[in-house]
Amino acid sequence: MTVLDRIYEAAFVPELWAGVLEDIARASGANSGAMLIIDQKLPPLFAATPNVVDTLTEFAETPFWYENPPAHRLRKLQYSGFLERANFFYDHERNGDNPYHHNMEKIGADWQVGSVVDMADGEMALFTFERQSGLPDFGPQELALLDGLRPHLARAALMASRLKLERAEASVATMNALQIPACVIGDSGVVISANALFERLGDVLRPAAFGRLAARDRVIDRMLQAALAAPERPTAPQIRSFPIRLAENDRAVVIHVIPLHRASRDIFDRSAAVVAVTGYAVDSNLPSDTVLRGLFDLSAAEAGIAGDLSAGHTVKEIAARRGISVATARTHLAQIFRKTGTGQQGQLIALLKGISGYSGWT
Repeated sequence: MTVLDRIYEAAFVPELWAGVLEDIARASGANSGAMLIIDQKLPPLFAATPNVVDTLTEFAETPFWYENPPAHRLRKLQYSGFLERANFFYDHERNGDNPYHHNMEKIGADWQVGSVVDMADGEMALFTFERQSGLPDFGPQELALLDGLRPHLARAALMASRLKLERAEASVATMNALQIPACVIGDSGVVISANALFERLGDVLRPAAFGRLAARDRVIDRMLQAALAAPERPTAPQIRSFPIRLAENDRAVVIHVIPLHRASRDIFDRSAAVVAVTGYAVDSNLPSDTVLRGLFDLSAAEAGIAGDLSAGHTVKEIAARRGISVATARTHLAQIFRKTGTGQQGQLIALLKGISGYSGWT
C-alpha cells in the first residue's frame, strides 16, 4: 500500500494519521512529524508520531497553540510547499528562552520543515517534520518528496478538520450533520448513498445512466469521470478537486473526489470513493488566492497569474505587471494548466470562474 493510499485512508480514520506521518517521516529522512489543526473556534486538534505526542500535548495546554507567531508567519508566506523553519522563525524563537525552542530540545531535534494548508472555514492545518540533532538539514530531494505529497495531505486534512478528527459513522448522514454535502460511490461507479444536502445540488451534479454521478458542466464532468474511474489506483488523476458555480445564487463550490482505502472502505461499506462538496465565497467571480493555492496546490505566483488571466489581462500584460519576462509567465501558465487539468486559457478562466459555456470545447 502506498503512502498516498494511507493518506486518503486516514482522511476518514483519524487514528491512522500517526502511522501515515511515520511513513512520511521515514521516507523524507525525518525522525518525527505532526499535523495540527489550529482554529480559535476549535479545541487543540493534532495527530503526531508517538515520539512527539507528549510534547504536543503539553504545548496544546498553553496560549502559544493559538498565538503561534511562527505558524501564522508561515501562513502569510502563502508558499505551496514545505519550508525550513529558518524561513518563518525569528532567531530568538529558534534559539531563545521560548516554548518553540524548548519543544525542539525536548524532542532532540535541530531541523524542522513546515507547511500550512488553508481550510475552507478559516482554520489552518500545519504539517511539520523534524530531524534529530547531529544530522544534516533537509535537502532538496526530501523537500521535493514532501512537496509532492502536500496536495494529498491538503485534501485529507480538509476532511479531518471538518470531521474534527473523530471517526466517521458508517453513513454520509454524519457529513450531513457537519453540513457537508456528500455521496458514496461504489466500486462499480454507482451512487450508493447520498445525504440530503447533496441531493439539493441538482444544478451542479445530476444522476446519470445506470445510477452513476455526472456533472452538468461538460468540462467538469470529464475531470470528475476521470477521477471516479479508478480512485484507488496510484495512476489515478492527480486532479481530484474542481470549482464550479451554482447557478441559482451565483455562488461557487468545490467538488472533491476522496478515494477510500482499507479501513475507510470498511467504514463506508466497501465503497470506492466519497464525493464531498465544500463552498467558498466568490469575489468578482473568481476564487481567492488562498482557495486557488489550497485547491490546486498553486504557488503564490501561479495563483496571482491565474487571477490576472481571469481579470482579462493577456500574458504579455501580466508579465509587464509582475516584472517578469513573457517566457517566465508562460512557464508559470504551463504549470497552472498541469495542476488544474486544463489545456487552454479559455478553459482555465471558465474553470476558475465556474461559469458555463464549455459545450464548444473538444
